[in-house]
Amino acid sequence: MKKILITILVITLASNLKAQVSIGLKGGTSFASIKLIEASQSMKSSSDNRTAFMLGGYATISMSKKIKLQPEVLYQGMGGSIDNTTFNNDYVSVPVLLKFGLTNNFYLEAGPQFSLLVSSKTAVEDIKNKFNSSDFQVLVGASFNLTSKIGAGARYGMGMSNIASSSFKTNVQTDIRNNAFTVMVNYKLL
Repeated sequence: MKKILITILVITLASNLKAQVSIGLKGGTSFASIKLIEASQSMKSSSDNRTAFMLGGYATISMSKKIKLQPEVLYQGMGGSIDNTTFNNDYVSVPVLLKFGLTNNFYLEAGPQFSLLVSSKTAVEDIKNKFNSSDFQVLVGASFNLTSKIGAGARYGMGMSNIASSSFKTNVQTDIRNNAFTVMVNYKLL
């Protein structure tokens, strides 16, 4: 009897969840930079932007009429240029955003983003060993549903973790963080 009740409960929840989950594709452009903070905190500098693409998918889970949870999986270019050297860092990122609807079509969103480094290169060499294999950012942004299938949004990601590995050599200890402003469009599949 207990197994039957659990089975009925799971089927009921799954059928309700299907109506509350949408899945789609997302693409856009990242205007990324890296921020260098020396250990003394007396010197902070930001790099010139690296413009790169972002592509992936998302699922939106409606928790109520106004609140949604949106996990995503994205391939995203990050990095920046310092002293005529461009760092091309590419990541697989997993943001998990809490979205709050101000209207039926306009949402504010915020949440963490966990990223894994896929590659890091300059124009002349592979420098993946100079960077940590993961990154953590906090995202804030807004999105707007243009139609029932198409939407657009913008967000800012603020780096919270040092991406420089111990093999990143400078004269002083340096903390390097990713930052990115991203604009994107999305297409709802289901």
